[in-house]
Amino acid sequence: MQSPVDLGEAPGQALLDGALGLALATGVSLQLRTPLQGADLAVALAAVKLGGDAAAVEAAREQLTRPGTADLSLPHPRAGVHSLELTAPGAVPRALCTLSWPLALLGKPAELRLRGPNHVEGTPTFHDLRLGWAPFAAQFGLKLSLELTQAGFGTEEGELLAALDPAPALTPLHVMHRGILRQVNVVAAVGGGRHESALEAAEQVVRAMRRQGVIAEAERVPLPLAPSAQGRSRWAITALAEFENSMVTVSELGQWGGDAKAVGERVAQRLGSFLERRGALDAGMAERLLLPSFLCAAGLGARAGTPPSCHYTTAEVTAGLVELATLARRALPVKAVVDGAQGEEGVVVVAPAA
Repeated sequence: MQSPVDLGEAPGQALLDGALGLALATGVSLQLRTPLQGADLAVALAAVKLGGDAAAVEAAREQLTRPGTADLSLPHPRAGVHSLELTAPGAVPRALCTLSWPLALLGKPAELRLRGPNHVEGTPTFHDLRLGWAPFAAQFGLKLSLELTQAGFGTEEGELLAALDPAPALTPLHVMHRGILRQVNVVAAVGGGRHESALEAAEQVVRAMRRQGVIAEAERVPLPLAPSAQGRSRWAITALAEFENSMVTVSELGQWGGDAKAVGERVAQRLGSFLERRGALDAGMAERLLLPSFLCAAGLGARAGTPPSCHYTTAEVTAGLVELATLARRALPVKAVVDGAQGEEGVVVVAPAA
């Protein structure tokens, strides 16, 4: 029996999420330093719920919230509809990007109903996921239909639905060169109240891009809010830069009465920083796409024959990217290489072990 994979002290978000996805897909157990808190705990318990009953979830909760060390063995996930309570801010996008892949390996349709805040500072918004992450998931053979039934900002309750329609086997991702920048679309998503601030922030990004000679347009779309949140303006802007072979999204949150110009300037600055580099993916997306790359190169699912390799470039090598690649080599028969210094551009190659 394989010994548990030790994640060490205080694993980062990318490492923990990737490890949970690998554990669900392969059956390997994890050794964790506890207690887990916040979004870390929420995502871990959601992973247990994919295949376990209420008793298993409560047993895992007790184990993961007790100080010390815990060996976590996750049950095999089941297809079907999974309703998950993710009240900790930041847990919703993490759960979606982690749990979708073990479910995809089942080769059957599934649905995730993720209840909790879905617009939180520093984490992907709904439009980041729908416009940026979902198209890359489709390149791996996982078709996703994402629906936002209720926007939840900060600690507010929200709900995001994801319908998963996987291919019989994962297909490889090859994105080495992003190609020419075609255009930038800026989405001002507004829920409740007035929309002038959101449009002002979006136009700020459009002007900044046009000064660089980039075709850019802005549009406004509605966000569904809970009845208790009606009348209080909530908004987010998402800039989608579309290249020949890739894409990147950048989002910021705002509210009525805030400094809309500053929000727009932050989006333009973050997008400009990415454009100055050559990687096909931004750092966060490079981390999120490592898990399906591992599963694809390991030949998991219904694949016949030699598993394919995955390779892509990133605008920034992060500690999480390197740590997760190291973990995969311990859990799966794959070679995972991250070529590049931390903080610089890099190349990621995931191939079957010879």
